[in-house]
Amino acid sequence: MKPRNMVFGLMLLYLLLNTVLALSVGTAPGLYDLGELDPGTNVAFRFYLITNSRNDMLVSLSYIPVHQDMYYKTETTRYKFIAAEASQEDITSWVEIARNPLLLSPARVKVVNLPGGGVVKANEEADILLHIPEDADPGYHAGSISLGPKLAASGRGTGVMTIAVTRFIFVFRVSGDAKRDGEIMSIIGDRVEERKAKIDVLFRNTGTCTLSARVSELKLYDKFGKLVADLDSGINLVKPDKIQALTAYWVGNNVKPGAYRAEARVDYITGYATMEERIEIPTTIRVKPVPKPKIEEFPTCADLPFIIMALIIISLAIYWIWDWRYREIALLIVAGLLLVSVALFVFNCLVVIEFSWLNSFFVIIIIALIIYWWRS
Repeated sequence: MKPRNMVFGLMLLYLLLNTVLALSVGTAPGLYDLGELDPGTNVAFRFYLITNSRNDMLVSLSYIPVHQDMYYKTETTRYKFIAAEASQEDITSWVEIARNPLLLSPARVKVVNLPGGGVVKANEEADILLHIPEDADPGYHAGSISLGPKLAASGRGTGVMTIAVTRFIFVFRVSGDAKRDGEIMSIIGDRVEERKAKIDVLFRNTGTCTLSARVSELKLYDKFGKLVADLDSGINLVKPDKIQALTAYWVGNNVKPGAYRAEARVDYITGYATMEERIEIPTTIRVKPVPKPKIEEFPTCADLPFIIMALIIISLAIYWIWDWRYREIALLIVAGLLLVSVALFVFNCLVVIEFSWLNSFFVIIIIALIIYWWRS
């Protein structure tokens, strides 16, 4: 290799090394199995934070739900989590982070023996308190703690810094009979707009665990057996022994009134429910539109301009007819009314935004009086 090419390569490598700085923040263990817990108990557990940063790093902790994929698989080796006995109820209020944020320093390293037998060099430890309510769903639960690192970069130059972050996950089982099951109660059709109909699939959670349900398939057939729509719905959480309307919308020019055969399938991850029923899409719109929120208007007085103009005219009459002693009082009254009138007019224009013919006439009189006063 020529010396010139070697120097160029070394310079390019130097620039790359000084431009991109890859850091990482991880947890040990990555997943914590708390075992089986009873409702109404409080449990404290700890995990450790590890980083390769050479500078101090501030890490904020926050609870976030686990990804939906967690409920699609069963694990019994590294930890125990049986999807068919899992509850998807929100446990945000159960989780308390004892210290937050945490300072990770490369100068503070602690050798830790993990419960599973591993040994790690940790930079900081995080303590979590789990408060399980008395009415908690039985079955397996899962949660995760998100890490939000902030690093004050030091040194010269402007480089690109990337921080790879792993999420801490914990699982546990609340004692009791856990079951995921559900059924479709009925299918109801209704018209929302001329080109839009809604079909509610009423789904009942017949199990003991909160589950997420969605209409994965809703096929509508006309009276000739022709498929006219294939719909689905969003995801809804359904608590045990509760009925939830899973709504699918049918939009298009082919939303005709009449009877249809509906075939619905509701998936709740670990199972599904089906139903076939005839529904009716009405001709008229029966779903009431959502009322707009009532905006409180500023109270106005339509007679106020007339009252002010009458007072101005009376004051001017006093000024021209009576002696000088009353003229001073009349002038003060006229000046005060003019100021009040200007203030009310500006308020009416800027706030109430109402400019009627009466206001136009009113402001013309005010301007005429001011000009007359100034010229005299």
